[in-house]
Amino acid sequence: MKKSLVLGILGLAVAAVTSYGQGYITLDNYTSNSGGNGPGFVQYGAGVAANGVSGALGTVGDGLNASWTVGIYFVVGTPSITDPAGNGIPNAGLALGSGTGSTAAVAADNVFGTPGTFLAINSFNISASGTPTITAEMVAYDSAASSYANAAFRGHSAPFTMGSATFNSPSHPLVGDSFTTFSVTPVPEPTTLALGALGGLALLAFRRKQA
Repeated sequence: MKKSLVLGILGLAVAAVTSYGQGYITLDNYTSNSGGNGPGFVQYGAGVAANGVSGALGTVGDGLNASWTVGIYFVVGTPSITDPAGNGIPNAGLALGSGTGSTAAVAADNVFGTPGTFLAINSFNISASGTPTITAEMVAYDSAASSYANAAFRGHSAPFTMGSATFNSPSHPLVGDSFTTFSVTPVPEPTTLALGALGGLALLAFRRKQA
């Protein structure tokens, strides 16, 4: 019994040391943009419902309000990644972050006062020892969809790099200091894509026939 208790305590101690020695970042662009001129907002694109489900259309240039969620795809290191901002799935070299601090709600304008900003309650553990640099893309999607992959309205930023800090550091690096503004846009339905592909094939066949 005593041996089991000692082993359990030792296990907790090792876990705590490992956690403290790993890198952390914070999904926060509110602090970066609190003056209204920061580098990274999340905006409405044309044809996007105000709350991701229904309501008035957003206007290009307007920051998102409540009922939207942001998340992060990332990889430890600085690989060369070309992936312009858009509404597809982020670059295959990046993995979806999960767990505590990996998502944050976009602020309502009556909460933070700055549409298009977000602030995670907890910092995100990148599960890598030390304080490495990561390459990441921020994503935003309507919260009702429960995930970026399933969302009908979504968007991701271009890739960016940022440092991390250990758990016991006074503060953790903010994603808002590194990514640039991006927009959420409607995702074409599979049937629309299929019809577009069929139209393209028909056009090619017509041209060949004429040639």
